[in-house]
Amino acid sequence: MNLERLDIPRAVIVLIIGGFIQSVGNSLMWPLNSLFMHTVLGHTLTEAGILLAIQSAVSLLGQFMSGFLADRFGPKRIMIIGLVGAVLSIGAIGIFPVWRVYVPAFILFGLAQAFIFVPLYALLHAVWPEGGRRSFNLLYVSNNAGVAVGTALGGMIAQVSFRLIFTLNAGAFLIYLILVILGISERNAPIHLIPPLQQTERLTKDNGFKVLLALSGGIFFVWGAYIQLVTILPVVMNQLGFSLVSYSVLWTLNGIFIVILQPLINWVIHTWTRSFKQQFYLASLLLTSGYVILLGRFPYISYIIAMLILTLGEMLILPAIPAAAAQLAPQGKKGAYQGIIGGATSGGRMIGPLLGGMMYDFGGGSSVWTLAITFMGASMVMFFIYGKIVQRFHLPQQTHPTEMT
Repeated sequence: MNLERLDIPRAVIVLIIGGFIQSVGNSLMWPLNSLFMHTVLGHTLTEAGILLAIQSAVSLLGQFMSGFLADRFGPKRIMIIGLVGAVLSIGAIGIFPVWRVYVPAFILFGLAQAFIFVPLYALLHAVWPEGGRRSFNLLYVSNNAGVAVGTALGGMIAQVSFRLIFTLNAGAFLIYLILVILGISERNAPIHLIPPLQQTERLTKDNGFKVLLALSGGIFFVWGAYIQLVTILPVVMNQLGFSLVSYSVLWTLNGIFIVILQPLINWVIHTWTRSFKQQFYLASLLLTSGYVILLGRFPYISYIIAMLILTLGEMLILPAIPAAAAQLAPQGKKGAYQGIIGGATSGGRMIGPLLGGMMYDFGGGSSVWTLAITFMGASMVMFFIYGKIVQRFHLPQQTHPTEMT
């Protein structure tokens, strides 16, 4: 894929390449956090869930803060602050992989990520507004190509040294930081900054705010379910006798599926789901089906099938949510709207590990997937409300989706 031939702005190319590198480094670590806390640091899954919940709570606050700050000072500056925080926090764990360092550094990393990804979405829309859904999809695919590479290596590296995993992740964020500083100038990013007085205007006065709340509720429950694949699934598989590499392979396949099935998803969007509402319904059904498969104790092939179905659902919903929010946001509030969506995501990632860890400790693995299915039912209710409010306010549900090329 020749990005320059497709007239994609240089700043977008930089963000895509940096996103891939960051994703490779981060996916070495994130699927194994619960396992590291449980097996290496010797803490229970409930404790691991509480720490993940605290990190997500801090990240939630950071999502709101970074969105408003990006609108006030420009997303590039806020993104650089987040990247510096990520390098320092993950680097500290790599140097001192002990619980008393891991806890504060892991929480700081959650805040740093919020200061990276909310401004990133606002920056993407600013440097390529005519790209629409396409810019979010390009970033999503590049990130998941990084997931395929990182998770393929993560299990093997973890068997050698968990310290090396954290060190490599810090290095990946450092490279991303350098790319953003050198590769994106203020001329690349014509951001419409908001004066402080105008920024204080209540978001609740916006026509699209109620739609945004319904959209946020939907992604909150989606992530409450999806995070169980990261926090609980590796422990469940380990208990059932599957190796760490077997679990990592699932995420490698997830990344591969996302890259090779993109034409299929584009066809589905053009043919069956021509609005965001329909796209969200189909995604929710697919995700629910994947969790139903995980309820049973089947051979390893069933985990691969479940991951395929879950990946299809993920491909339909995750890049579409920020694209839908970008459509709703009035001029000068792109960062704030992305921050609210990001806050809802962090809320799901906060409550999910906490409830999932408690359910596992007291009810076993099957109770966790029952919880995930319940979350998905709630998400469908929120997306139904979203669809109704969009129609009532005559707001656009989706521009004509542009294919990934």
